[in-house]
Amino acid sequence: MASGNGHPSNGQVDDKHPGGGYPDDGQAPAGAGRLAPQTAARMAAAARALIGAVSAEQQIVLNPVFEDFDLESSRRHWTYLPEVDRPGLPLRALADEQRKRAHELITASVSMEGYAKVVSIMAMEHVRRALVLASAPASAHLFDPERYCFRIFGAPGPAGARRPVPWGWQLAGHHVSLNFTVVGDYVSATPCMLGSVPASYGSLSPLEHEETDGFLFVGALSPAQRAQAVIWHRPPPDFATRIAGRIGEVELPDHVFEPEPGYRISDDERAALAYVRSGPRGIGGTDLTAEQLYALVDLVARFAGRLPREVAEAELRRVDAAGPENLWFAWAGGTQRGDRHYYRVQGPGLLIEHDNTQSNGNHVHSVWRVPGGDFGDDLLAAHYRAGH
Repeated sequence: MASGNGHPSNGQVDDKHPGGGYPDDGQAPAGAGRLAPQTAARMAAAARALIGAVSAEQQIVLNPVFEDFDLESSRRHWTYLPEVDRPGLPLRALADEQRKRAHELITASVSMEGYAKVVSIMAMEHVRRALVLASAPASAHLFDPERYCFRIFGAPGPAGARRPVPWGWQLAGHHVSLNFTVVGDYVSATPCMLGSVPASYGSLSPLEHEETDGFLFVGALSPAQRAQAVIWHRPPPDFATRIAGRIGEVELPDHVFEPEPGYRISDDERAALAYVRSGPRGIGGTDLTAEQLYALVDLVARFAGRLPREVAEAELRRVDAAGPENLWFAWAGGTQRGDRHYYRVQGPGLLIEHDNTQSNGNHVHSVWRVPGGDFGDDLLAAHYRAGH
């Protein structure tokens, strides 16, 4: 079922995994989640340190229980909008030592490039607040680097536990939603969403690489290839999959981004721009030259590079195992810098969406997702099948 208006779809857990069988430790099959023992150990240690550094009252907010597949669970609340009230323990509530522990949890869970993006996006909130103060002062308080919130779901256990207990954590705020699920040595890191408004201001341009790489790729296509790749002359107002808690077979973009009612797409346009899990749109890897296919894999690697090397390499091995020729690239909107635009990279167990549509093409959103595996669904299904 499709989801519109930001509501979760009714997609089902895909618990069919490549690779077959279970490793000797019985944790999960190789295709489920990402085997990343060093990263999992660092994340668990950093999460325990943060829990240990906060007060008992703060722990109630920081450390809710871990819920697995429930679409209504708080763990799947991952909106990146500037909400008035956001669950979790905000940075503003943390003393210096606690704040240090919070940032250590971030750095344990992403690459240094990813961390630079996250803190740049937080810093951009100062710019956004100053701009909003001039146009809509009543809303300016929503844009504040101190409003980013942490939640650690469940009990992060020690490395090498024979019967690992699933846990996870989330960093959420305006234009940042990092979501991690960990079972033993396996790490799931999606949805992984970053954004920025303005897209660029002064020396701050958190997602410039993703912007540039997308334009370079579509610009290198031949006219005939570009005709295949461009699925519509206007982009959607936001991601096709929006903030669905689980991606379904078909996801339709919203008609409109409510703060900008002047930019609206029709039902026909929604259908043209829809994400279809079993029917990718655009140009497939088999219609690309070898050089272009390498460039498409490099584009995927750009997004994987937000994650620690161990996790990123596991992601790219999955792309390689599924066959790079099974990747698809779709573009919507103008192909010149400054145009409103959107692109999508889709493949087995992979979905990248990147848009710069709002604010007349100066408001960027960029997300990595795993259909069937967001919030560790594939990892958890394998874990429970293994009898834990």
